[in-house]
Amino acid sequence: MVKPRTFKYIWLCVLLLAPLAMRAQVMDTGHKVDTLSGAERLSLRSNAVDWLLLVPNIGIEYDLGSTNWNRWSVGLNLRYNWQTSHTYKPGLVYNVAEARLEVRNYYRIRVFDGQFVEPKKHIWERVVSPRRAESKHPTTTYYRGAFVAYNNYSLKFGTEGKQGNAIIGGVMWGMIKPMYEFSNGNSLDLEFAASAGVAYAKYDTYTHDRMDDCYPITATGKTTIMPVINELRVGFVYRFGSYPITKKYRWRYDVDLEYQERMDSTIRATRNAIAAKQLSDSLYESISKVFWDRYNELAKKNKARAEKQSAADKKAAEAKKAADKKAAEAKKAADKQAAEEKKKADKEAKQAAAAEEKEKKKAAKAGADASAAPAAPAAGGSPVGTDAPADTPPAEQPAPAPSDEGAPAAPASAEEQAPAAPATDGSPVGSESPTEQEQKHEE
Repeated sequence: MVKPRTFKYIWLCVLLLAPLAMRAQVMDTGHKVDTLSGAERLSLRSNAVDWLLLVPNIGIEYDLGSTNWNRWSVGLNLRYNWQTSHTYKPGLVYNVAEARLEVRNYYRIRVFDGQFVEPKKHIWERVVSPRRAESKHPTTTYYRGAFVAYNNYSLKFGTEGKQGNAIIGGVMWGMIKPMYEFSNGNSLDLEFAASAGVAYAKYDTYTHDRMDDCYPITATGKTTIMPVINELRVGFVYRFGSYPITKKYRWRYDVDLEYQERMDSTIRATRNAIAAKQLSDSLYESISKVFWDRYNELAKKNKARAEKQSAADKKAAEAKKAADKKAAEAKKAADKQAAEEKKKADKEAKQAAAAEEKEKKKAAKAGADASAAPAAPAAGGSPVGTDAPADTPPAEQPAPAPSDEGAPAAPASAEEQAPAAPATDGSPVGSESPTEQEQKHEE
């Protein structure tokens, strides 16, 4: 059962939200910077989903900046539902006590204007960017943020329950739609959000003992890390002061004219620099294109000319090589023929010298034989040449003369080699008179 004090909280919220007079909120489009008071920066919120689960909750949020273009805030959420009173221990347990700290960044959709608001280039930037081609809900304010929470819990939805504590961290995303503005200046908004993250939990397990009406523990000291959905929010936001959400969380560019002028001049300077660079790059690319086209054309011609010259040089080198090879082969053949002719001539000369030497030996031997042979006796019985002096030397036989062709002379005939026959007058053939011998001797 729900405790009576829980109903007191519910009635308190109803009384705070029940207006005597209400009106719809109107979107502010002014171009001025407003300064917010402390109360105008403060808001209370509560999650209706937790109330439906009988978990009382409340949250407080405070804007970090005091201007209407501030878009950052911090908040603290508390929810508590622990050990509610029952006659018997229930088999279904849902006890939660949590404190959560969060940081939010609010934004509205910005429509492309073709000048200063342009779409993002990359797809991952477009996912988180508030820039769109059109704004279907111009009064809706969106937010994104991060949170960290500390949680005590005791949950049992089946045969086994878990009880312990957890530390949770994660991200959140949500939207706020303005509802009503009260006559005292306060306003009421409707909020939709979801939070998810990672939890580190330490817990004990237990079961339900119906007989003894208790929860015996079955295991202790278990830990785990797991992804969790920390909160699904459909709640209400109550803002104090006369400054509703339709005037808050605006883009600084839309309200601060000095900032707008600075941004415009910065954007213009940046765009002018980009345009000048693009023009410079375009001129450079044009000149570079003409240059490189001409360069490539000349390079192709030079390459073709070089290839043609290389082919001609290669052909000339091959022709020279063939000519040198042919000349070397001709020279080799001529040297070989000259060597063979020389060898043949040397062989013939050696044969001729050997034949000449042989003939000389034969002639010398023949002369020696002729000189050693005795003269034949004369017919009168006296020896030939008895009248010649004894000391007259015998006549020398002339050596055979070589022929005109260098061949050895033919051997003498038998008549020429035989000694002369004695004369009929009894003197030796070819003998000289004493007077002729004396004259020859004197000479």
